[in-house]
Amino acid sequence: MSEVTKARKYNSSKLQELLDEVTPLEMEQTKNKMQLAARIEDLMIAKGWNKSQFAEKVGKNPSEITKWLSGTQNFTIDVLTEVAFTLGVELTALLGKQQIQVIYRKKIVVKSVATPTAIRITTPYEQGTDVFGTCFFTSQGAKSSYSQKRQA
Repeated sequence: MSEVTKARKYNSSKLQELLDEVTPLEMEQTKNKMQLAARIEDLMIAKGWNKSQFAEKVGKNPSEITKWLSGTQNFTIDVLTEVAFTLGVELTALLGKQQIQVIYRKKIVVKSVATPTAIRITTPYEQGTDVFGTCFFTSQGAKSSYSQKRQA
């Protein structure tokens, strides 16, 4: 059995310098591109499509789909509309905050060969109906004054 190791924190002055040069706007743009790519991939998986199948349905090369899913693509509205149409969702579903995730997908078919049986429930109550057709329950041991009057 292989041992799982924790990721270690890596500190580098050069890496930190590069990260300091990235503006908050650039960080937001990158985050949005990555989230959009993840949404497209999640919707593809939900449909049961791989990259080649999706490329065929969109009319693009599989290499272009790989580029889209890398999170670095700067999409046009026309391309996003085409993607949303192919996936069968509104454009806002691709751009919105809500992210669809497919955790596990499995088709289950249950077939029964047993014949249905009646279920009999026994309770300590008796069922009755009053003159207005209303159903009521009384205890078998101690009848209510209502049910005693009705029987008289």
